[in-house]
Amino acid sequence: MEWSYQADTEGGSMTCRPLTPERFGDMEDVFGDKGVARRCFCMHWRRPDGGYGDDRDNRDRFAEIADAGPPPGLIGYIDEVPMGWVQVGPRSDFPTLARSRLLKPVDEVEPWAINCFVVRTGQRRQGVGKGLLAAAIEFARSNDAKVVEAYPVDGVRESVVDYFTGTLGMFSDHGFVEVIRRNDTRPVVRLTV
Repeated sequence: MEWSYQADTEGGSMTCRPLTPERFGDMEDVFGDKGVARRCFCMHWRRPDGGYGDDRDNRDRFAEIADAGPPPGLIGYIDEVPMGWVQVGPRSDFPTLARSRLLKPVDEVEPWAINCFVVRTGQRRQGVGKGLLAAAIEFARSNDAKVVEAYPVDGVRESVVDYFTGTLGMFSDHGFVEVIRRNDTRPVVRLTV
């Protein structure tokens, strides 16, 4: 039986399922036809040292990741309509974190990371992100994660990336605690699962 998680939102019960190649079109629906999410396609965190070295579209890069497996995140559905996306996986899947002066490793723990949320236009501020977060925690736990780490914004958003990582309050509500803060607005938070 396939893994899934039910989360309550203001728009109704949301079923969260792993992104598989068959669901890739649902991720595209959530991202829409234009905008930052569509251009980035969650590849910011996966960029290797030196960049990509080719002119391919990030959508195509991410489709390859979804095809290769394991699932790189979850899609949330309300009444079978895709409403949101959360990227979750082992921190080692996201080399940008290791290169970041703000988000570099805190210690020798190898956590799972939650680093990107996208909620369908018109569905924001209805609890979709909060539901996706609960699902991501359970998905990490079901994959034997011991610690889950995230990089929310606490304060003024200073870059476009800041709009997709969630807020400190959202994570605090789920029991995450701040472990380090290397600037004013970007704490690293963790939850032992």
